[in-house]
Formats: sequence, C-alpha cells, structure tokens
Amino acid sequence: MTSRAVSVAIIGAGFGGLAAAIELDRHGIHEYTVFERGDSVGGVWRANSYPGAACDVPSPTYSFSYALETEWSRRFGTQPEIHAYLRRTADRYGVTPHIRFGAEVTAAAFDAETGGWRVELADGTVSRFDVLICATGQLSRPKLPDLAGMDSFAGAQFHSAEWDHSVDLTGKRVAVVGSGASAVQIVPAIAERVAALEVVQRSAYWVGNKWDHRTNPVVRRLLRRVPGLARWQHNAEWLWYEARAPFIARWAEPVQIGFEWWLKFKIRREIRDPELRRAVTPDYRFGCNRVLLSNAWYPTLDAPHVRLHPHGVARVDEEGLVLSDGSTVAADVIVWCTGFTASEYLAPIDVTGRDGRKLHQEWKSGPYAHLGITVSGYPNMFLMYGPNTGSLTNTITFLLEKQARYARQAIQRLARQGGWLDVRREAQDAYNTRLQNTLRTTVFTTGCPGWYHTSDGTVTAVWPGSHVAYARATREVDFGEYEHGGLR
Repeated sequence: MTSRAVSVAIIGAGFGGLAAAIELDRHGIHEYTVFERGDSVGGVWRANSYPGAACDVPSPTYSFSYALETEWSRRFGTQPEIHAYLRRTADRYGVTPHIRFGAEVTAAAFDAETGGWRVELADGTVSRFDVLICATGQLSRPKLPDLAGMDSFAGAQFHSAEWDHSVDLTGKRVAVVGSGASAVQIVPAIAERVAALEVVQRSAYWVGNKWDHRTNPVVRRLLRRVPGLARWQHNAEWLWYEARAPFIARWAEPVQIGFEWWLKFKIRREIRDPELRRAVTPDYRFGCNRVLLSNAWYPTLDAPHVRLHPHGVARVDEEGLVLSDGSTVAADVIVWCTGFTASEYLAPIDVTGRDGRKLHQEWKSGPYAHLGITVSGYPNMFLMYGPNTGSLTNTITFLLEKQARYARQAIQRLARQGGWLDVRREAQDAYNTRLQNTLRTTVFTTGCPGWYHTSDGTVTAVWPGSHVAYARATREVDFGEYEHGGLR
C-alpha cells in the first residue's frame, strides 16, 4: 500500500514539541506545523528568565540524545544557555521554518467526517490536520493565588515565570511567596542587592547539595575533539541518575531515612537559628515530593536581613502581605513563586473528541492517559509529557524522545492505512489500574504535599519506575490496543 502524506499539528515549541517535530522530520514526515504562543522556542526555558534560573539535572543528560552539547559552561546549565541550545537545535534539525510564533491554540476538535482535527487559534484562524500532538507541558501556566486585596498592593508584583525585568530590586523590601524550586534559586540570587527579604513558606522541601562546577575549558575542548567522549559523558551521567530509580519504592524506606538524616545534618551545619532549622525541616518522607538542589538556600535564609515566615498568605493589602497567623509583611515588591497549574493538562485549550466529549470534563477528577500518550475517545491525538510521565529520578528529555517515537510509529501506520487510531477504553483502564497499583508501593503515596496528586490522593504527575521500564513499555505501539476506524 502506498503511503500518503499525513499532516500534523504540534502545540508548543519547548523540549516536548521540538522532540516530536524532530522525530517526525528525521523519519521523513515533513508535513507538520508547530504552534507556539511565544516569540521563540524554549517553552519554560523561554518564559522563566528569573534571576538564578538554571537546571537541576546535569546538562549532559538534559539534552536530546542525538544533539549532545559540548559547550555547557557548568555541569548544571543556566536558563540562557538552555534556551540558546533549544534555538540552535531547532535550526539544526530544520524545525524552525515549520514553527508559527505568536500562535496560541484555543480549541481543537476531532472531526468524525474527515477523521482529523480542527485547530483554532486565538486570532480566529482555523486549520485542519490529520493528527494532533499536544506538547504544552505540565509547567506552562503560572498559578497566582486568589487572594483578597491583590489589586490594592501599592508596589510591583509578578509571578516568577513572568519576571518583570524593569523592576529594580536594589535596596527594596522584597517578599517572595513560596519556597519551591523557583524560590530556592531566586532567593539566593537576589539576596545581596535587596534591603530586606521576606520568604513566605507554606511547606518545607528537602533541599540537597547541588554538585555544580564550572566546566574546564580543556574538558570542553576534549569533548569537541575526541570522538565518542561526549556520548560517554552523557551515558555515565544518565546511568548514575537511573540508578536512583529503586529508591522511590516503599521498601527503600531505610535508604530514604538515611537521606533525611544527611539533609538534617546539612540544615544544622548551614543554619544557626534552632527555630529556623525546625521551620525548614520537612515532616514527610524524603523523595515523596520534589527534592530541590541548592548550596545557598539555607545560608541565605540564615542571613540577618532575611526572614522566613512559616505561615501562608491570608490576604494582600496596600503595604504588603497579611499572613494566616495575623502577622504582616511589609514589602515594596512581591514575587509570587506559587507554581503552575500542573494538574490542568492542556488547559485552557478546549479539546473536543468523538461524539462531542470534552477532555477537561472527563479529566475533572484528574488527568489520565494510556502510557501518558493517548486518551480513549480522542483519536489521532498524542500527548508529550502527559499524565504520569513526570521524571524525578532521571531526565525528562529521555522520556520525551520515547513518547515522540511512539507517536511517530502510529503516524506512520496512518500514512500507510489512513483513517484514525483511538486507544480502546479497556486497554487504557487496564494500564492505569496497573499504574496506580504500582504507585501505591512507592513513596509518592505516603502523604506528601505538592502537586503530584489530586485532592483525592490519586497520583497523576509522576512515572513510578525507571526510565528503562518506560522505554520498554513504549518501544512499539501495540495496535491491538487501538481501534482503527475511518477506513474507506
């Protein structure tokens, strides 16, 4: 049977969108369009330009396996470096001409007559495609709290992912609301130039050492010139991180407790104030929430002009913040490090599937998918970084490459046979039952705070196994799990 051209719409030009586009292009599928609402590629690495922004995964592995970079200035790349890497990679693999910048997708609907997708943009433009790949990511929409008085604050305020670089923090009283991944990088980066720094913490995180260092120029030269050396470096770092996968299991509790002892020792060593030590020590198992990396977080909190407030914000007034214990925090600038709408996958895009079904209505109690990639009732739609594919023990780029491979195999099938592919409900349900049973044997279901689970405790964000296991599970599409319809 002769293959036909299949048109593909890709939403998002971050790591996930580029992984999908490059995978298609490398396998002869060139009829694709990438819709990117921003003005350049990069996703979160374009948007998050706050002071101190950097990766917490070693850069040799936080790269596409086929596009290894030899010029990282540090073991953990900075935001400008990663953003530049993604721009170069898009150019190198011929993806950039396929990207429509400033194009925000607002709706996508499956058309039963054509067996394809109708994609609508914010400007009213409508296009039609055979396949839809959603690569909007988990951490793409900043979440601001809904607090009384936010409009009354007299100073500047902004979310960490929408940093206002026109605001000079020098000599200002700055309140940072949040103590998660962004705050751990921002607070040390701005501490020396502000007059007072107030950190409002809702819950404490485990914070480990960041074994970072500048890359030796000689090493960079060798990586460029010695064949296979960059690949060896990548593989060594990848295997080192992959070896951590077993420690998320509940049976590894003695190891988790050992890590807790070590990190409590780090807290005692770096913070002098006993009350502050107690405030920053988590009361949950190591590993059940994201483990942050910083060598400067605790020493900065211990500085004379920095104060930690272990109470949430109740409301905002003209002068600053009013906390849940009734205390007040005066500020000239408020930085909201309050995270993202991580569990609202694909929002606010209105996604309509077969028979008029609405994806966000079906996901009201929490998102789910088959292998984190396909959803029953939404034919020819593939997710990148979908439900339960968050990477905690290794690098997300590896998982994205495997998801792109899976989608590409399905698209090649469509090119040969036409029609549409829709994962069967029973296959999806069986997979998710196995997944949740596995998650119940991990540290993620021991009662931790954060965004990994829904309000009823269902874990929807993270993958509960090794990256090798995910690669094996997605190696080949089992077309017996799919309904192949629309054939003529």
